[in-house]
Amino acid sequence: MTTLVISSQKGGVGKTTVAVNLAYSLARRGWRVLLIDADPQGGVGLSLSEKAREARGFFHLLAGAVEGPAESLVLATRLPEFRLLVSGNADACFDDVDPQDTPELRERLRGILGQLGGYDLIVLDTEAGVHGLTRAIMAVSDFLLLPQQAEPLSARSMPRLLRHIAALRRELGEGATHPRVAGMLLTMVRHDDPVSREIETEIRAMLPAGMILETEIPRDAAFLKASRVGVPVSLLHRQPPEAAQSFDQLAAEMEARMSLTKEPNPDEADEYTRLMD
Repeated sequence: MTTLVISSQKGGVGKTTVAVNLAYSLARRGWRVLLIDADPQGGVGLSLSEKAREARGFFHLLAGAVEGPAESLVLATRLPEFRLLVSGNADACFDDVDPQDTPELRERLRGILGQLGGYDLIVLDTEAGVHGLTRAIMAVSDFLLLPQQAEPLSARSMPRLLRHIAALRRELGEGATHPRVAGMLLTMVRHDDPVSREIETEIRAMLPAGMILETEIPRDAAFLKASRVGVPVSLLHRQPPEAAQSFDQLAAEMEARMSLTKEPNPDEADEYTRLMD
């Protein structure tokens, strides 16, 4: 099982949109994906499920306020490979658990993730900023995906974010191999705006080759509309909007960066599909 954290230094960069749509696109590609809303604001759950306002979820598990297996709180979707663990009531956690990044908090997180077996990939949407609970989640995860808005303020926050991640890696020890930065993702890109393109060029020049993903997420009203009605953008219309293709491309790119591979099924090795009967 692989764990992927969606993290950003500042809010408003499209982090939750990325988490929802990337998780859904990976599930459509056949991976068993669990999306965990680990943001106290509960943006993922509110974007996808009316049940989220009442359902218990991640923060109840973190507080030890759940009897029975963690899997009992996981919500199914119409896509069998895609499941959701909503945030639940964050206050229920913080009344009982210190939200600071401590060894005890990390152990609780490892225990929760360990209970949630049976998935190829767990995607965690987190609160903006690299501190407290978000930092602890990053410390126990495999990969980080860092959405970065193509605008000046976000570009200035990028070096700080990378310094925080480097400090976390140093703290984990010289031999630590995780968390690894799977890539930085440019979001809200406006291809018709010279300023947006200039910022993109500046960011790409600032970082080592290959750190920034080739895929870009455009600024598109379809994402806002999809969030409002509670569906991934691919399901917004019978004919998916053009913006949805960016997440299919992102899913393929992330598969390679996280080395997601499946064992071949010998029963399918020699099968073929007829175009017509």
